[in-house]
Order: sequence, then structure tokens, then C-alpha cells
Amino acid sequence: MKSNQRWSLPFVVGLSLAVQSADAREPGVPTSVPPGNTIGAAVGASFPPGFYFSSRSGYWDAELKDGSGDFGGQTNTLTDTAAQFLWAPGTTLWGGDYKAFVTIPLLNNEQDRTSPFPPPLQGSSSKLSLGNIEISPVSLSWQLEPGVFVSAGINVYAPTGDFDPNAPISSGGDFWAFAPSLGFSYLRNGWNTSIFTSYFTNTESSSTDYKSGDEVLVNVSALKDFGGWSLGPVGYYRKQITDDENNGSYYGGTTLEKAEQAALGIGFSTRLSKVETNINLTRDFHVRNTVGGAKLWVNFSMPIGGKP
Repeated sequence: MKSNQRWSLPFVVGLSLAVQSADAREPGVPTSVPPGNTIGAAVGASFPPGFYFSSRSGYWDAELKDGSGDFGGQTNTLTDTAAQFLWAPGTTLWGGDYKAFVTIPLLNNEQDRTSPFPPPLQGSSSKLSLGNIEISPVSLSWQLEPGVFVSAGINVYAPTGDFDPNAPISSGGDFWAFAPSLGFSYLRNGWNTSIFTSYFTNTESSSTDYKSGDEVLVNVSALKDFGGWSLGPVGYYRKQITDDENNGSYYGGTTLEKAEQAALGIGFSTRLSKVETNINLTRDFHVRNTVGGAKLWVNFSMPIGGKP
């Protein structure tokens, strides 16, 4: 029975795609980063020389929406923790302060599917696993004038997550992703107004010959200091720019529709000794061909060593 189910799954998945659109990447594969991953942070600013550790944890109650914004028969409860290790050596490159970092994510996804998914794809499933590790070999920051910064970098996402094209959930794809980024921060008059934009492009899956389309992600924060703590609106916008490509026979040879989502929320930041704490609550108000809902973020950042 198990052998027959695995053999027929590409056809069944293709049937489900004909019924409705799921998350618009390779089926079952999460985005390279959670939308909104940098909200609350001064993304354009440089770091004093040293080593830093940060932790980003999130809880997301989400529903799948189709191309019309209607419920697509899938709910997800996602929790994740990402540990980041950052190095700022105190050197400059092309006039900008240099830093590099690596981010290691751990994801837990609990999923439930009902109609309009066909019966073989309905039911509950879950996965706890390492996600795709993020490596940023080059990130530069320039101060344009006091309190005004811009940044640029390149992030690489390695296929370290657990991928199974025959499973309803994967914690990462077996393809590489590359994301050049631009950041801006206005840190004057008690404001942290920051915008961070990334463009994600993916290689083809070595297992399925499926290539997820390119995406743009924009994260925005506008936090005002009130004497030891900051508060203000935050949000993000994600849009798939190019179509998926299926150069194989998995998923019935079909592709998914382009994803788009936008969220607004509120952010809170404070500093306790050397620990910077940031809490964000967001809700997606526009969701097409992907999962969206209410999301709670709790982020910590601290120095763990001086200049090497």
C-alpha cells in the first residue's frame, strides 16, 4: 500500500493543483526566510567591532489562501527559532563597514488539510527539523550623514533542510537560493525608520527539476523612542516576480501560481543591560496563493565578544 501511494503521489498532487493553488513555491517547501524577518531592526546601520549573537523566534497561525483570497483547505501552526552569529571585524570595504553572519533556523510545522484537497492529501501532519542555513559572506554599511545609513549585501541559503517531495511538509528545499539586499535606516530624533529589501532567486531542485520563481521581500519599521523603549508600526510585503518552472514529472508536471502577501502590525523594542529585545505582532491583510495569518515575533540580540 505504501509503495503504491508514493508511486501515485505526483499525479495526486497534480490533481490538487488543478483544484486550487497552494503555497507558490515548490509544494511543501517554505520560503527562504519568514516574511518580516528583519522588522524592528536598524537594518542600515553598522555594528561596533566584535562578535554578536541574536535569536529570532516566531509563532504563526496561518491559513492557505487561493488566488482569490479564499480559504484553500489548509491550516498551519508554525513555530521557529533562528540563531544568528555575526562578526564585525572593524574593517572597511569600498568605504563601507564590513560584517558577515550565519543564521541557523529550526522549524516546527503542524499542518491540517481538508477539502478541496483530494482525499489522499487530506489529514494532519507535522515536522520538526533544521531549515535551510543562511550565510552572508559580505554585508556593508555606509553612514551618509549622522544618523542616516544604507547597507547592501548578499545572502546565500544552503539546502540543509529536510526535503521529501513525497511528504506533505518539508523544512527546506534541496536547491540553493541567493538574495542580494539593500537596507536603509533613519536613526534621528528618537526614530528607527528602516526599510529592508531582498530579491530571492532559486536554483532548480536536483530531486524534482522544479524551479521556484523569484521573489521580492520588503520589510518596514517605524519605531519611536519614548525614553528607554520604542513603539511603532511595522509591516512587510512579499511578491513573487517570475513564474515557477517544472522541468520534470513531479507534481503531475504542473506549477503553482505566483504568491503575494502583505502584513501590518506593531513593534516594541527595549534594552535590558546589553540585551536588545524586540517584540512584533503582525497580521496578513492581503494573501494570495500562500499561507498567511497572525504572527508573533520575539527577538534578542547581544554582543558576545569584543574586537578580535
